Parts: sequence; structure tokens; C-alpha cells
Amino acid sequence: MMESIRVSGRALEQKLDEVLELLGGSQHLLFNAMAHMTAGTPSQLVAPTSSAEFGRKRNEIARIFQSPVALRGLEVALRLFEEVYLAVDAQGGVPGSRPQELLDLLRINTEKPDETIALSKDMHWIVEWPVCLPAAGPETLMSCEWFARPWGAVVPPYVVNYLASAATARRQKRNDAAVALLAIAAEATLRDVLSSRGYSFAHGASSKDVFAYCSARVTADEASGTYIVKFDDAMPLAVGDFGTSFAGAPVEIKVKRVPKNANGTRIDLNIVAPSPLHDHWTSPTVETPGVPTVGGLGAALDIARNRLACVTAEDLALDFDEVLQAVRNNLVHLSGAALDTPLPHFDFLKRDFALRDFLLNDLLVQDFVAAIARFITVQYVELRRSGTLYT
Repeated sequence: MMESIRVSGRALEQKLDEVLELLGGSQHLLFNAMAHMTAGTPSQLVAPTSSAEFGRKRNEIARIFQSPVALRGLEVALRLFEEVYLAVDAQGGVPGSRPQELLDLLRINTEKPDETIALSKDMHWIVEWPVCLPAAGPETLMSCEWFARPWGAVVPPYVVNYLASAATARRQKRNDAAVALLAIAAEATLRDVLSSRGYSFAHGASSKDVFAYCSARVTADEASGTYIVKFDDAMPLAVGDFGTSFAGAPVEIKVKRVPKNANGTRIDLNIVAPSPLHDHWTSPTVETPGVPTVGGLGAALDIARNRLACVTAEDLALDFDEVLQAVRNNLVHLSGAALDTPLPHFDFLKRDFALRDFLLNDLLVQDFVAAIARFITVQYVELRRSGTLYT
């Protein structure tokens, strides 16, 4: 659950001290929570019986925090801070501090510059990155839900990494890189959304049933100038049913050769025939059932919006669909003409508005950043809540 976010033991220890300082005379809330959490584990902490033991108990907790991996220090720290906030909130605060002040304090720096994790009121840990508007505008944050119980990871680590890199690019005023990374993250999210609903992105997967081959032998009657096809396998309709299926006339079919590989060593025959000749000549056995397939980002958006209605305009503004497709189909693939891709939805801003214009408009890019981050979080929260991610 922690692959995308790393927090040093020192940062966790520092936050422990800040929380203890805010609690003041109510530090027993933290130690009692730790004792309850660790009961029966190798890291068990016995609750202090007096304030004289607080310093030693603090050191025991710090020792666990200083090993974020070996002793699961980060996971223990997050749960402890959650439990302390719940205890403080349940009693309406502690002398001198309201619950909101503790919540505001529970913001922890990670090992990445300009990256923090913060606890929300609904007990979800949010990862945040500052995203600055280059034109001296107000600093804003891009965020996504990172960890929550009992799910563990909310937005998967591979998507969190795209978002983190996009935020870095945005701060460096590299809008093209930021938008490209966000487009990749949005497509990854759409793939997970559609995969959870039975759609396949596997290369070569068929959306139609693939039927089994049947065995037949072909001979030639030179005297009559005809070919004879005899089937070894039983067919759904027998030879005796042929006259019923096609009364009074020969059956006309069309046959063409179909090269199946680049060097031409395999050439299949494609037969176009009227129904029900297929029941006389082919097996009804399905060898590989067809699965719904998705051909690309445009198809994924169409399916999600129009066929399944699992992504609405409320989730992601329709205007951004053409931006996503322009970026993924051109900019990400380094097409030379990518920046001239028309974006008709934005012609109200400028005639013949193109991707180049979009990337130069900081306010539009800022809206895109916020919209994609929000869309990603909403989709993964729903997938975690329904338990359908990766199933």
C-alpha cells in the first residue's frame, strides 16, 4: 500500500512530538490508543499508569516510527494519528485545542519535495502537491485520496506516480508534460473502470465468440470437374437436411484467400455463404467466448459515457474529452502536428482554437489539472467502495 509514498522515520517522530505537544495534559489519549492498537503484537505498548512514564512511552513509539518498513512504522503511525483524532473529536477537543486544530496538524511531509499527506475528516489520507499558477496567481493544491481503511490504497500507486510527476511539471511551468502525464493517468483510470465492468484491453482479444475448428477432407473428381468436401465431425444440420435448407437451386458462395502473416506462409480461406450453410459446414462449439473490448481512449470514453454511463459530465467535463484524446493520440505519441490539433469546444475563446492554445492558457490548464485529479479520486473511491477493482 505504501509503494508510491515514502515518509522518513524522522518526519514521523517529529509529527509525534507535535501531536503530543498539542495534546498537552491529554497525552494519555495517544498512549491509550497505541496500547489498544498494538495489543497482542510484537510491538505491543503497555499504557502508562502515570504521566511520569510519558517520556519513556514516547520513546517506545518513536522507535517503531523510525523503522517505517521493518516495523511497519508508517502504517502504525497513520493508524495511531487516526485513533487520536477520533478520540479528541469524540470529546469535543482537548484543553486549549479544538479537533480541527489537530486535524490541521496531521499533515506530514514525505521524502519527495513539495509532497505531503494529510488526514481528512472521513479518515482518508490525502496526498497533496502544490500547483502554482505561473502568472503570480494563488497557489493551489492538486490532490488524490491515497490510503483509507479497510481498503488500503485508494488511488493505485502507478496512478499516484503519474499525478506526482504531473504536479512537478506544472510547478516547473511545463504545461505540455503536465497535461500529457495527466492524460495518461486519466486513461489508466478509465481502463481500471472499464476492466472492473468486464471490458478487455488485452491485445488481440476478440469481442465475438471464436468457434472451434472442425475436420474435413477435400478430394477432386476430375471426371466431373468438381471438388468434394467430406466432414469428419457431426454438424448441427446433416447432409439430409440440405434440400430443406436450400430447396431447388445450387448454393452460391464466395471464397477469397486471406494472408494471415507477413511472409505469406499461412493463407486462410474466407467463405461468404447464405444462412444456414454454416450449420451444415461448421461446429457450433465456442472455443473462446467473446469479451467486450476497448480499442483506445476515444472508445473508452464513449463506452464509459454513453454505454455504461459510469462517467458523467459531473465526473469530468465533456469539454476535456477532446483535450484528452488530442494529447493521448498525438502529443504523447510525439506526432509533429500534435500542437495544431483543433479543439472546437474552445472556439468560443479564439477562432480555430488548437492544442497549442490550450497549453499556453494557464487558467485552462489549471482547470484541467483540477478536473483530472478529482475525476481520478472519485472513480477509484467508487471502485474501492464497490470492491470491483481488479476483480
